[in-house]
Amino acid sequence: MTFVAETDHKPLIAIIKKNLSEMSPQIQRLIMKLQRFDFELIYTPGKYIVLADALFRAPQHCEPHNESSTERDVNLHVNLVSETLPVSDMKSKWIAVETAKDKVLQQVIKYMNTGWPKGLCQQFYHIQAELSVVNGLLLRKSRIVIPQSLRQDMLKRIHKGHLGTEKCKRRTRTAIYWPGMNADIDHMVLNCPTCLKHHDKQPKEPMILADLPAQPWQRVGTDLFHLDGKNYLLVIDLSNYPEIALLPTMTAACVIKHLRSIFARHGIPQIVCSDNGPCFHCKEFQTFAETYDFQHVTISPLYAQSNGKAEKGVHIVKRLLKKAKDSNADPYLAPLSYRASPLEHGMSTAELLMRRKLRTTLPYIAGHKQSRCLKQKQERLMRRQKEYFDKSAQALKPLSRHDTVRIGDTNNWNITATVLDEVSPRSYTVRTEDGQILRRNHRGLLKTQGTLQEQLGERGPETSAKKSSY
Repeated sequence: MTFVAETDHKPLIAIIKKNLSEMSPQIQRLIMKLQRFDFELIYTPGKYIVLADALFRAPQHCEPHNESSTERDVNLHVNLVSETLPVSDMKSKWIAVETAKDKVLQQVIKYMNTGWPKGLCQQFYHIQAELSVVNGLLLRKSRIVIPQSLRQDMLKRIHKGHLGTEKCKRRTRTAIYWPGMNADIDHMVLNCPTCLKHHDKQPKEPMILADLPAQPWQRVGTDLFHLDGKNYLLVIDLSNYPEIALLPTMTAACVIKHLRSIFARHGIPQIVCSDNGPCFHCKEFQTFAETYDFQHVTISPLYAQSNGKAEKGVHIVKRLLKKAKDSNADPYLAPLSYRASPLEHGMSTAELLMRRKLRTTLPYIAGHKQSRCLKQKQERLMRRQKEYFDKSAQALKPLSRHDTVRIGDTNNWNITATVLDEVSPRSYTVRTEDGQILRRNHRGLLKTQGTLQEQLGERGPETSAKKSSY
């Protein structure tokens, strides 16, 4: 027979609709006693069920009765729950002993039996319907509530194997619980020296679009490369016009000599971007920059992507020279063909730089081609390149002065350091634990939550500081 039961306790509607496995043993006892009835529970305000309210206030005292078969089944189920807890008997007794010593958990157990005063034990108050006590253990549903004295030990057990935060949390969701456990797991994993040392590489960040120069050769990138036992200097600007010079030596004097020759042909640029190689990061090159009145900008060490235009130019020129050698072709005609070939916007690199077509071995009719919307086409091309690049990029949180970081190398994150300053967008100077000052791109710096002293085990950095460009 189906009937409708009314209640003025609205939370009871949500509780009774849960699966039995999701309920605490205390609630399971009550629900299992109701299993023999077929009823629908609905909410009705108390003022409309006066009869039930009156009977509740004037209960009839009955003689104690013998345990029914339903109660026996319920007790059997509760015993089964206690036997299937995810813990051995020895550990169960150990946790029960520490639970008995924990003042907060004992207060919670007291409130469960005598009523929960408002404003007390708020961290357990909102889950009181899920709490129960079995064999001296406080449970949240089927998860053991761990006392304060055992939480550090449990955190070490959770993080055995040095798994990530999500896997550690998933391990605990069916076994143990305490308020703020997820935050404790996050803090433990994010500050674990072993996990930090072997952390994955930082994701690439979205591309920063540089402003288009007002005129060609205003900003150039330079780089050195080695091919077939010879060293070369490459200079390239936004037009993608490559200037190549064979270097007898890799000294600063030799590089400066060829840069003077290139600047004599095309003019002195306003900005010259390079890496931190010895021939660029020296007093002689600084003097050259001051004499020729250009700004010398260096990229973050070990992050060649910051000088992407020059790096791409090296890749193109190397491929041209390799193909020319393999086909026994003139090595000078290969760069000429590249400089004279139209790009996606319809103009060649030579036209962008010199406003004229280069004569090659192909016949052509001489003429002057001027594009009215060249700048718009270049900007559209750059935006499209950024769109493709950013599909697999992820923005990193900016670093602040005094932040503690780990410095990444090819394999792991071994070195601990403190951020000193942001030299340029996404490029920072940091002081390592031994006092060395380095410069790195943001992608090579992994932010940690602890201080440098905590990361070093309360061992302070050395006082001496050494300047280094690498």
